[in-house]
Amino acid sequence: MNKITRRTFTQTVTLAGLSTLVPASLLVGRKRHIGVQLWSVREDLKKDTEGTLKAIRKMGYREIEGFGFANGMFWGKTPKEFRQFLSDTGLSMPSAHLALTTQHFVNGALTDEWKKAADSAAVMGQQYVISPWMNDEERQGDKLKQLLEAMNKAGEYCKQLGMRFGYHNHDFEFKKSGDKLLYQHILDGTDSNLVALQLDLYWCVFAGYDPIEWLKKHPGRFCSFHVKDMAKTEKRETVEVGEGSINFQQIFAHAPAAGVTHFIVELEDYKRPPMEGIAVAYKNLKKLKF
Repeated sequence: MNKITRRTFTQTVTLAGLSTLVPASLLVGRKRHIGVQLWSVREDLKKDTEGTLKAIRKMGYREIEGFGFANGMFWGKTPKEFRQFLSDTGLSMPSAHLALTTQHFVNGALTDEWKKAADSAAVMGQQYVISPWMNDEERQGDKLKQLLEAMNKAGEYCKQLGMRFGYHNHDFEFKKSGDKLLYQHILDGTDSNLVALQLDLYWCVFAGYDPIEWLKKHPGRFCSFHVKDMAKTEKRETVEVGEGSINFQQIFAHAPAAGVTHFIVELEDYKRPPMEGIAVAYKNLKKLKF
């Protein structure tokens, strides 16, 4: 997907996403889940939603991560209808992206609009609701404090619904906001019992940081990875798992202690048709030990 388009999209559309925080001691022997972020194949979904999802299941995927929930509907279906379709197809959606901004937090309370979207996520049977973006003006000062407070409130609300709230990074979180990195502000300013993190490995590496260091410093704080590789080119664009420069095997060794149970394939740039790309990524990811 085009990076600018993806970022613009996440600023303007209410999405849905999920994440859980599980004590590392409980993760021994737990099943690791492989999914795919549907943004990767958004154009295919527009043309044929049901056919695309059925094709994803045939690739071997059993889980998807959603986006673009709007007006109470998932791709033209109510939450109950979409959940039933996925079940009939052999898929589930444990996680989806749902944008949370300061506009969804007024006078110290979440707006009804945001809470209704979270309610629908619960009806879908989601485990995690993940916000995938932070607007420019929310990355420092009082606006940042307000957003972090909103994240905690979202965490409380999701917990009441039997879900976990989380946040998904890009690269800008690894830049300074005042005296420390914005990502550190998020870690320090949110309750670890209420807010988990979905670590996008590509964007962390793109920003010049080692994901392993964050995982080791904050055990149990993470719920899932976004897994896309980095091309060995000047632009360092996203490529399919196993076709770039990121050592996923080394990173995955730290996943259990970090709390990670879900490994979600995503593509933002394409060197082959998107559906072919996520199929290649799935096969290569399955070859790794985690």
